[in-house]
Formats: sequence, C-alpha cells, structure tokens
Amino acid sequence: MFRNICDGTIDIARRAGEIMLDSSDPEVMDKGTKDNHVTEIDLKVQQFLKKELLALLPGSTFVGEEEDDDDRSSDDYWIVDPIDGTTNFIRNLQMSVVSIALIHSGEPVMGVVYNPYTDEMFYALKGNGSFRNGKKIKVSDRKPENCIFATSWGAYDKSGSSETFRISEKIYGICEDIRRMGSAAYELCKTAEGSIDLYYEPILHPWDHAAAGFILTEAGGIISSVYGEQDLFKRNSVIAANNPDNLEFLRKIIIEEKERKTSQ
Repeated sequence: MFRNICDGTIDIARRAGEIMLDSSDPEVMDKGTKDNHVTEIDLKVQQFLKKELLALLPGSTFVGEEEDDDDRSSDDYWIVDPIDGTTNFIRNLQMSVVSIALIHSGEPVMGVVYNPYTDEMFYALKGNGSFRNGKKIKVSDRKPENCIFATSWGAYDKSGSSETFRISEKIYGICEDIRRMGSAAYELCKTAEGSIDLYYEPILHPWDHAAAGFILTEAGGIISSVYGEQDLFKRNSVIAANNPDNLEFLRKIIIEEKERKTSQ
C-alpha cells in the first residue's frame, strides 16, 4: 500500500541530507539547557521535510521535533526528527541522521533513517523487512556476553545520570563493550543491522525512535520501554535488543538498579 510512498520518502530523506552536507558553521541556539541544541539547519531541514512529505501523501499531517509542530489529526501522520544527533552535527562528528516515520491508524508502517555522511540509507516497510542501501538486514544472534551495548547518560537532563552509569557499569561487566554514538536513531539502526545488540536510553521522545524502532522490529529485533510497550505519543524510556531473552536480561538489570536507588 505504501511502497511508492516509501520510495518517495527515501528520495526526500536523501535531499534533506544534502542540506546538512551543504551547511557550514550553522547558527546554534539552546533549547532550555546549555546541553540541548538546535541549529538553523535543523529548522531548515524540518521545514523542507514538512513541505515535501505532506505533498507526497496528501491529507497526512506532521509531527516534528522543532517549533512545537505536532498535528496527529489525520489517520496518516509523519513523525520526524530533522537532525537526530544535533551536537554531533555541530561538531562535525558525522553521526547525525534524518529520521522519518509514517504512522497509519496509530501504528508505524514505514521508517526511513539516512546518514548523509556515510550514505547509509536504512528503511523498512511493514511486513517487508528492513534494508540498508537496498540490502536486507537483520539483528544479530549474540548472547549477552558477546553483545555490544549502546546507551546514553541523559545529556539533556543529567539528574538521573548516576543511575544510568550504574546500569552501564553492571552491563559492561557482562557484555563485550559499550558504545555511545550520540544519535538514538542511528544506534537503533545499527542494532537492526546486527552491529549493536543491546540498547538503553532513559528518556527519548517519539521522533527519536519512531522510525529506527520500526526498522529494528522489521529486522527481527524488539523495542520496548522499561515497564511496558513503547508509546509513540509520549516521552519515555527505550530499551531494545536483538531478541526477547536479551531484552529481558537488559530490563532486569535496569529495574534492579532503579529499585535499589528507591530503597536507599
């Protein structure tokens, strides 16, 4: 049903990436704290995506990270992060992505995530699996002791970072290693392709994970919140893994550390 829309979205994501690559020394502004940034290019890319995506699917509405743009009034709406990894973008670390999800009747049906620096185009269409640059991808089959764990320590709100450091330390003692790339969407796509195996973020917004989380599930992975199913209507924790057993391994450690803090 949405195959042509997916092809069109891939083209739009690629053109949005060109805007990122063509920019230099963008104006940087803060969003509430000194650690949470937005640039003029975030705004420019979001405006471009809104115009192009609404034209691609007439009657759809749009939810974007920037400018309080949140219209879910249609049966079909887009959830977009124009630049996931804005701090990386500002510092030219080349791990920033365009993230686009399409929601139909309350459920994700398509996800597109594009890293213009590496020309990695991740995408998935409901029931058709996940792909990177046209090649089908799938999650790994690694057990916890051989897993790479990706996480963040709450850069925008550091009040709970000590808990996340304890969780990271406990998992690090079991798994192979830890990565922190600075882009939730990119890390979840890397989980979908099997480069990463476990993922945890204490707080994310829907635009951070809607597209990549869908790509992960179509690649055979699993995504949730710490205490239940993931909710695309609110900010929440996100845990993800290559299989249900590893997700429960991760969930158990997180809950144990949360409960230990509460009991102290």
